[in-house]
Amino acid sequence: MQFPNTIPSLTSNASGADRQVQVAYARAWEALVETHRAEAATFVEALAPLVSVDEALDAYFREVPVPVGMRDAVRTGAFLRIDFSALDAPGTDGTPTGWALLNPGILLGVTRRMASATQEARRRMTLATARALEGLAATHKSNALMLAGTRAGSSEDGVRHYIRTMDLPAHQAQMVYQQALAAMAEVELDAPVAQEESVIASPAPTRIPFLKVWARAS
Repeated sequence: MQFPNTIPSLTSNASGADRQVQVAYARAWEALVETHRAEAATFVEALAPLVSVDEALDAYFREVPVPVGMRDAVRTGAFLRIDFSALDAPGTDGTPTGWALLNPGILLGVTRRMASATQEARRRMTLATARALEGLAATHKSNALMLAGTRAGSSEDGVRHYIRTMDLPAHQAQMVYQQALAAMAEVELDAPVAQEESVIASPAPTRIPFLKVWARAS
C-alpha cells in the first residue's frame, strides 16, 4: 500500500488557488499524523499485557499502512501518549527456567501457556488493527471533505483528487469516497431546493349571456 511521503509541491508560478490546495493537503497530512499517533498508542495499550511496547509498535507499522516519511513522527507521538508506568512488560514470574524445563509436564504446560498467549495476542491485534483502520478512514473522509471545499470544481472531483493524491488502495478509496459523498448528501439533499414558479395560464371562463342560456334551455 503506497502513500505519498510529502505533501504535493508547487512550482514558483503557482496561483493563489493552488497554494490554498497545498495548505489543505498540509492540514490533511498533519491530521493523519495525529490520528496515527493516537491509534498507535491505543494499539500498544491493547497488546501491552502480552507483548512489549516496541513489539507492539512494530506490529502497528506492519498491520496499519503508515507512510515512511511519517513513521518517526508517529513513533515519537505515540511514545508521548503512552503511560509506561501503567504498562507491564510481558512477565516471566512463575515461568520455570533452567533444569525445571527438563520435566516433560512442566515443559508442556509452558508451551501451552505460550501458545495461548500468542493466540490471544493475534486476536487482540486483529481487533486493534480494525479499530485503527476505522479511525484512519474517518480522518480520510474529513480530509477529503476539507479539500473538496477548497479546490475548484465539483465536490465529487475534489474527493477523487484527494484519493488519487493520497494513493489510497481500491477498497479504502471506495469506502472514503462513499462516506464523503454520504456526508455531502446530508447537507445538500436536506436543503430546500429553489424552484422557479411556473405560471400556468388558466383558460378564461367562457361567459355566456344569461338570456342566451335561458333561450337555449327553453
